[in-house]
Amino acid sequence: MAFLSLASVLLAPLWTWVGDGRPLRCGLRLPAEVLEQGLSLAGPGGVQWRRLPLASAAMAGEEDEQGEGWVELAIVAPAGRVQLVRGGCGPSPQRRGPAYVYDESQRRVDHGVERRQRWQWRDGTVDERVRTTFTARTEIGGEVFDVGEGWTRESAGLADRARWWRTAGLREARRCGLLPERGRGGHLTRRVQRQLAACVDALVELPGTRGAGDFARAGGEVTNNEFDTSFALLRCAVGLRHARAFGLAQRAAGQLRDRDLDQRSGLPFVHGPGHRTGTPQTGHVWLRGLLWVGLVTADDDALVAARALGRALAVNLPRGTGRNERLRDYAWPLFELESLLAVAPDPVAERAADRLAAAIAFRFDPRARTWRFGEGLRDGGVHFERAWLTAGLLLPALDAHVRRRPSEPLREQLTAARAQLSQQLGRGARGLPTHYRVHRGATFAQHYERCTVRAAWLLEALPGREQARLLGRRAVQKAIAELPQLDDADLPTTFTMLARCDWPWR
Repeated sequence: MAFLSLASVLLAPLWTWVGDGRPLRCGLRLPAEVLEQGLSLAGPGGVQWRRLPLASAAMAGEEDEQGEGWVELAIVAPAGRVQLVRGGCGPSPQRRGPAYVYDESQRRVDHGVERRQRWQWRDGTVDERVRTTFTARTEIGGEVFDVGEGWTRESAGLADRARWWRTAGLREARRCGLLPERGRGGHLTRRVQRQLAACVDALVELPGTRGAGDFARAGGEVTNNEFDTSFALLRCAVGLRHARAFGLAQRAAGQLRDRDLDQRSGLPFVHGPGHRTGTPQTGHVWLRGLLWVGLVTADDDALVAARALGRALAVNLPRGTGRNERLRDYAWPLFELESLLAVAPDPVAERAADRLAAAIAFRFDPRARTWRFGEGLRDGGVHFERAWLTAGLLLPALDAHVRRRPSEPLREQLTAARAQLSQQLGRGARGLPTHYRVHRGATFAQHYERCTVRAAWLLEALPGREQARLLGRRAVQKAIAELPQLDDADLPTTFTMLARCDWPWR
């Protein structure tokens, strides 16, 4: 009996999909022991695979905490059921196997360097990507590209090669962390998801090649991926099976690579009147969308760029003092670094994340049951608590850190802070308290909001059971109903802030 049970596990398909006959190329996370045995298809067709470039050469081949590794999976097979099974061919690191042959070339042009990538599939299909990196200010088609910018052109089918994720990848997305595990959100989360789908349809990209993958907020400001629009879009693409969101997520990630990165600091320019006008800041850096787009589409360039962005964060830690010391300048870098470290080991990023977590822990006030940063200092020892940032950003960042680096003192801080926030949230009768003041452990001057994304962020602080209980209250439902609204002047920002949260996907 034990032998039969073991045999059924060994013979069970690792991955199944009903294909349409077109080539497929995507990222997939598989157990290390399976990869050691090789991969093959149970039926007709060809498959090849290779590990994705997620770590330095010294750490190559390391798996995550579950003993799994991310690989590129490429398949050419007839239309119908496709099953991936263990045993068969080993990796194709040179990308010249039974599914496709990869070629790459580079040449200098008058205004920069042109890199051409080509995937020649065994069924005759050809995918191509050409990227020009500008070394001189150049005008093309009426648009001016600055030094350091990129200009990427792709063949029509390339963006949808990883379509398995948007058509059938929901369960895997929950397993590997792109989306949270299913909870008890009920009809309210389903309602919010419908609103998010409507928002994706309503988003309007900025015009031209330089505007593709970017959006405008109130006042005509360029968002520059504010709050990680590519991550929000990718969650919608997989969680809602939304085809437009899938293409937008890839263009938004490409926009970050091509348009937004400052060559000196390695950090992106923040939102402003133009793509490259705002000053880079550690509290305005998001790499998770870039990372996940790279993972699901097996895009080496996106993964290398995400790792480089993590390194840039690691060497640009916050330096603010007094009133200029901001929670977001500590919490966002920690959250983004921990997102990177969850799949891509890097000792430099690890040390930086550990320093950030220690700096945050040092600022915990056990009497107020929150973390004090200089921006919250008020006369007479009063602390102005931005509860929505503590709940929606700082707690998730520390949770991610503690998963990687267990710490009982930090766990105790998290427990105390959650109890404080839960107490403040109450029944939600007057809305949700996004801000309040704390003095000698007592809270006062609460500011309540309804139907705002800041109110919605407060729900991120609660554990699953309490979150579900609160979502079931009519007063709370009214406080976050109809989010986001399609006539919101800052729709791209509001959409992004909500879609990147975990609770709407439970």
